[in-house]
Amino acid sequence: FPKPPIDNYGAPYPTVVEYSGYDPSNPADTTMATLFTSLGFAYVGVNIRGTGCSGGSFLPFEPVQSLDGYDAIETIAAQPWAKGHRAGMIGISYPGIEQLYVARTQPPHLSAITPLSVIDDSYRGTLWPGGILNTGFAEPWASQRASDAQPFGEGWEHGMNSPECDDNQLVRLQNPDPVGLIE
Repeated sequence: FPKPPIDNYGAPYPTVVEYSGYDPSNPADTTMATLFTSLGFAYVGVNIRGTGCSGGSFLPFEPVQSLDGYDAIETIAAQPWAKGHRAGMIGISYPGIEQLYVARTQPPHLSAITPLSVIDDSYRGTLWPGGILNTGFAEPWASQRASDAQPFGEGWEHGMNSPECDDNQLVRLQNPDPVGLIE
């Protein structure tokens, strides 16, 4: 749900969405929410399937995440508090890259994307730059994403007091192993 802007300009609000495999819906991580709500935006943090309290299984950058992002944008834009029934996307790195994938599906109510710190080719540019396995960043990043996507892997999911969140954790054991896929 959006956090109301601090200055309370009155609904409806221009709306931004952070769609990520990190933890944008973690109630204790308010950096982006505080920034955007202080500027008068409604901020919505959406965890990619298989992360946080979201349902489904997780594999970084799998194509179904683009379609889920399409659905998220359209659902959020349909809310009465979303100004003009439109939403933009924000984020740096993983949520920046996801914006490109979601925008490619052309959600009718996506008004803008602001992808920051993105890559053009995760295989050649990040995983195997120059034909050498990137064990300094790519492999540890994939390992950390796999760990965070395990049942209650980020830790904050425990405190949500949500049966749906708890049920969604059971699906995490079906996640593919991204490090195994690298090997």
